[in-house]
Amino acid sequence: MGRNSKRNREKMLRDSLEAQRLENLRHPKERLLPPEFIEKLRRNGLFVGDFPFFISTHAGYPSGYPISLPETSGGNRLPGDELCWLDEEGNDKTWMPTLTLWGETGDWNICVWAWTPGPGPGDFTKKLTSLDDVLENILSYFFNPNDEHFKEADLARHEMRRRSRL
Repeated sequence: MGRNSKRNREKMLRDSLEAQRLENLRHPKERLLPPEFIEKLRRNGLFVGDFPFFISTHAGYPSGYPISLPETSGGNRLPGDELCWLDEEGNDKTWMPTLTLWGETGDWNICVWAWTPGPGPGDFTKKLTSLDDVLENILSYFFNPNDEHFKEADLARHEMRRRSRL
């Protein structure tokens, strides 16, 4: 390896290590959700953290916020999809797959990916331009029994249960 190649490789490794230091993993401001938006989600009974769960360099959900529907909030339910988790208030159960929200190049993305390998019935990813549209889509997914993605997932689960009884 030539001297320049070795020097460039060492610099790339140093830069990579520097980028991974905890204090350098701050989230770009355009990817942070405004506190007012987080509060709107919470007022509707949803659980969302104050800061992103996923780091800004995450391949799938850079600076992504998981959003969950606690069992105590009512809303849509997918039988057979009971998940246990613990939030700051001690809620520990949901009947809906978690939705992930993240910002990217001026757009907002929402995604539900409950099937492995997926995507499966009810899994979706949407790109939206305004937080008003994001809020409307999130509330529809968690609370509107006629939401297309909820209905698709619900029908698939009913069909799977029906087939397992045969």
